[in-house]
Formats: sequence, structure tokens, C-alpha cells
Amino acid sequence: MLLQKKIKEEIQIILKSEFPELTEENLKAIQVDASKSSSYGDFSTTCSLAFAKVLKKAPILIANQIKNNLEEKLSDIYSIEVAPPGFVNFTLTNKGFNELVKSLNKDELIEKNTDKAPILIEYVSANPTGDLHMGHGRGAVVGSALASIVKATGRQVGTEFYINDAGEQIQKLGQTAWSLYSKEPSQSDQYPPELVEPYTKDLKEGLSFDELTELVKNKILEKQKKVLSSLKVNFDRWISEKNDLHNNGKLTGALNKLKEANLTYSKDEALWFKSTDLGDERDRVLVKSDGRATYLAGDIAYHLNKFERYEEALNLWGADHQGQEVSMQVALKALGNNPDKFQILFIQFVSLVENGQELKMSKRQGTLITIEEVLEKVGPDAFRFFLLLSHVNNRLAFDLDLALRTDDQNPVFYVQYAHARACSILRNATTSQVDGEEAICSIDEIDNAVESEEIFNKCFDEKLSEQEIQATKNLILKLSFFNDEIQRSADNLNPSGVAHYLIDLANLFHSFYSHCRVLDYENKTLTLARLSLIRAFQRILKTGLETLLITAPERM
Repeated sequence: MLLQKKIKEEIQIILKSEFPELTEENLKAIQVDASKSSSYGDFSTTCSLAFAKVLKKAPILIANQIKNNLEEKLSDIYSIEVAPPGFVNFTLTNKGFNELVKSLNKDELIEKNTDKAPILIEYVSANPTGDLHMGHGRGAVVGSALASIVKATGRQVGTEFYINDAGEQIQKLGQTAWSLYSKEPSQSDQYPPELVEPYTKDLKEGLSFDELTELVKNKILEKQKKVLSSLKVNFDRWISEKNDLHNNGKLTGALNKLKEANLTYSKDEALWFKSTDLGDERDRVLVKSDGRATYLAGDIAYHLNKFERYEEALNLWGADHQGQEVSMQVALKALGNNPDKFQILFIQFVSLVENGQELKMSKRQGTLITIEEVLEKVGPDAFRFFLLLSHVNNRLAFDLDLALRTDDQNPVFYVQYAHARACSILRNATTSQVDGEEAICSIDEIDNAVESEEIFNKCFDEKLSEQEIQATKNLILKLSFFNDEIQRSADNLNPSGVAHYLIDLANLFHSFYSHCRVLDYENKTLTLARLSLIRAFQRILKTGLETLLITAPERM
């Protein structure tokens, strides 16, 4: 168990005993964080400040009670100081740092919590009417990374792509395809023929309009699946609006529920939803005068179906859908679903920058830039990492030139190179050299070294420079908060936090490597101690990258 978790549990025991008025929720909220400066120790907690109002006591008094009760426990691992107005600071001993590295090498890196309800995450959900553009790409990357992070914490997660294949967009697709297939000009609105034409090649003769539309739609879907798969984006389920909602009666069932709840009315031969009665700015059409259901009607049916299968639901929608969530939320609430169990993240727009200029159109198609075009340039790892660098609430500028660089200016290269360097150090230490010289040590010796306090103390030998010792401590402390970053990112639905943590971690590792000579044939004990730290670093960096579905290369 990591030391900060031990400290937290001890504080919980103390406060529960000293202050029984604190609730379990209060105690769970206690945090032990990295200190903002080494002058304040290595770990700190502000729980005394948080509980002062509840307990009607000065924070400094609460802090001192924590100190007095903890001081005799684990004194060989840390010392405690109280600082005004109520901070409790912990400074680790050499043994404390050794305990951290031991945990990071041996224990499970990500704490599992199976108490949270299963959640369904829906993302991308592009119309099956053309290629996926960079806006879809951002949603795909963020959604898949978020699902991976939440799964890593032990929560049950389902992922779905909702295929909008029963509305006007499909009719327009069919009309465009029919015009190309039959060589007859279309008299109605349609998609630009050049976007649909690739999917109408080499088709057999004699297809009906509906057969052609279905065939072209499926070809586009297969292309979308292939492109997403190349980004390591795969879904548990692709749900069809046409087949899974319209044709099996779920849409009719949802409309009947709204009617039974007296939430609909007829006007101008259309069926309307009384959404203003529930706080919406205007009533919404559910079924048009020609009998076709609107997107809203399909969405309500789909989300009612979601809550039949999962306790919670999360949607990732494009920023252009903002405002549409109100009708959905009020409908779900009116039909007995808890609106707090339904969340939406709106993905802001992505712009592409090349040679310092923003690209607005595809050079290939004259339309929005597709995922494929960018993937061809930068590859899936850079594509994913760059799209994870900013919170979804912020617009993102994707710098193509930076993504192609192979130096420390490129963040994904910088992080992956750190992993490759760690692997190289471990490989060089444990394998025979080209000139026949024996390996410095074996993997087993590194494993055993982390168990030895005497060996690890060599990392803090008084003969070492202050820079060496501080670089070592900084790296260990950062490594020890990997689980916290994963848990925070899962709770906040923000995978960008993990990406930035990995950049900071790589930076500390490069600093450690530049200050600390690792492979020293004349000082095997110090070499083993530092290798045990590098082993922990490599393990965590690999886990972090793979949690974001990014490759952790062993050689570069």
C-alpha cells in the first residue's frame, strides 16, 4: 500500500475516534497530496481546514490533534509538522522513500473500486453519410481514452456508437447515390456527389432505391469502423436507430410512454412534446406531419433503452449540439429517470495548423479535413496524444508540424522516448555487452534490491550531490501519485489530466537521468538502487500510455 494511503487511513481512524460527528462522506473526502514545495515536506493534508466549520474548532487545533495521534506511528517513515492556519505536513525518511518504490514495483498500480454503478459511454455517433472528420476524431480519442481510464479503476463500462440511419440525412444520401447509380440528375437536396461517388463503384445492376441506400450506408459504416479501429477505437455495440429502435417497436413504446404521461399534443398534423411544461424554452416536434419521427424522438427512445441496461449514461457530443440536451434531460426526468445519472460532455472544435497557418479545408476533397488525412501524416500515437492535451471544454489547435518532430518539443515523442530510454537502461544492465563483458546485474537482483533498505539508502548517500538526491526524490514522489491522477481523471471525466501527468513524469525522469549516473560498474549497490527506481518508472509510464491506448515503445 502506498504511504500516502496509509497516512490517509490513519487520519480517518483518528478523526473518527476524536470527532464522531464527522460522517463517512467527510472522512472519505480526506486527501493527502504532494506538498507544493519541499520546504513544506513531501506530503500534506488540508483536512483540518476543511473540517473547521463542521467541528466548530480552529483548524490549527484539529491539525495538532492529528499530529499528536500520528507522531508515534510510523515515525521511522516520516516526521510531522503543523503549519498555520492548519496544514499538516509530512517529511519522508529514506525508509519512507524506499517503501514508496517498493510499492510502485510490487503492488497494483491502479486501485480498483467496484462500488460505482455500471456506466454506458456513447461517443462519435456520426451520421453514416460520409467520412469521419477531425471533430469526430477528437470525440473518438477522448471517448475511448475515458472509457479505458474508467475501466482501469474497476468500474463496469459499456461503449456504444449510435448509428443515425433513419432520418432525412439517410434520404439525402440515398438520393445522391441514386443520381450517381442511375445517371439521372436529382431534383432534391443531396450531398456533394464527389463525397458519395467512391461508395457507388462496382455495384451490381437492378438495385432499388432502398437497396442502394442500405448498401451505400453499410459501405460508409465499414469505412468508419476501419478508420476508428486504426485509432484503437472499438465499440462494444453499434446500435442502429432504424433496426434497434424503429423496427423493433422501441420508438413506438417511447412515444406511448410520453402520451400516457400527458406530455404530448397534436398540432398541424404533427405530434409535439410539451417540453415547456418541464422547463424547456419551447415545445419540440416528435413526429412530423409526414409521419417521420424527429431526431429527438429517436434519442428519447434510445436513452430510455440505455437506462434499461445501465444505471448511468455519459454522452460525448459535438459542440454544435449544445442546447439539444435540455429536451432530452426533461424527457428522461418526466419518465422517471434520475437526471443526475445522465451526463453530457460537449467536445469543442479542432483546428489544424500547418506552417503556422490554420487549415480550413481538405486538400483532397475540398471539405472538412478527415481523420485519414491526418493519420497518414502523423500516425495514431501522435494523433491520440495531441487530441488529449486539452480539456474537451477548450478549443484545440492541432499542430501538424509539431506532431512530426522527433525531439523533446514534441510531447508524445518526449514521453515515448522516456519509456524507450528506461527500457534501454534496464536492457543494458541485464544483458551481456558486445565486447563480451558480463551484465552488471540480473532482473532478480533488481527485484531483490528494492526489498533492501540498506541498498536503497545508497540513493541518498551523503557523498552524492544535492541535485542527485533531489532529482531522485522528485521522481519517486511523482510516481507515487499515478493512481491519484487516474482516479481523478476518471471522476472528473478528463483524460487530459493523465496526458499531462505523463509529460511531467517524463520530464522528471529525464532530469533524474541527466543528474544521476545509473550504470556504474564500480558501484553495483547504487546501480541496483537506481535500477529499481527506473523499473518502477518504466512500469508506470507503460501503464499510463497504454491506459490512453498509446504505444509504449521499447526502442526508438
